[in-house]
Amino acid sequence: MNKKLILVLLVILAALTIPALAAVEWTETLLYFNVEQLDQISVQLLGQGWDASSPTGTATSYNIDFNSSTGSVAWTNATVKFANNNQSFSDGIILIDNTGTTTPTTLNISTNVSDWSTAGSPAGCLDLHYFANNSTAAVYTAQTPASEPQLNTTNVTLDSSFDPTDNNWELWLWGNFSQCNQGTYAEKLYIFADFP
Repeated sequence: MNKKLILVLLVILAALTIPALAAVEWTETLLYFNVEQLDQISVQLLGQGWDASSPTGTATSYNIDFNSSTGSVAWTNATVKFANNNQSFSDGIILIDNTGTTTPTTLNISTNVSDWSTAGSPAGCLDLHYFANNSTAAVYTAQTPASEPQLNTTNVTLDSSFDPTDNNWELWLWGNFSQCNQGTYAEKLYIFADFP
C-alpha cells in the first residue's frame, strides 16, 4: 500500500512543476476587397495596336474593306481600310476582349442585313461569312471559307459567359461579290455585349 501512495504523490508533484500558460486574448474582423462593376469590351482591328498577347492600343482606322476588281469574286479576305492589313489563316480581322470586371457577359455579332439575296445595290450581289475562335493560339482551321455560315440580323452568340479572364475572341470575315456593278456598298457589322 505504501508503493501506491508514492506513485500518486509523484504524479501530483510532476503536475505542479509544469509552468502555467499565459492567457491569450484575441478578436477578429472581416476584410472586404471590393471590385466595382466595369462593363467594358475592347474591339481592335488587325494591326491597329493589338496582338494576341496584348489586346490594347488605339486604332487609327475603323473600317473593313472587301475589294473586288471584277465585280464577281468569292471569299475575299477582309482588309483594314487604308492600313492594308489583310486577315490570314493565323490572323483574324477583329480581336475582342473583355477588359472590364463584369462576368458573365454574353458576346454577340450580327449585321444590319436580314437577307443578303436582296441586299445592296444592285440587289443580291453581296454576302458576308464569318468564323470565330477563342483559342490562345487562334487560327482559321476550316478547310475552306465556303463552309462558313453567313452573318445577318440574327444574333450569333460567340460566348454566353465571356469572363475577363477568358481568352480573346478572334473573328474572320469573307465577302462574296456576284456580278456587282462598280461602286461602294456599305453595310454594318455589330459586335455587342449583353452585361447582367
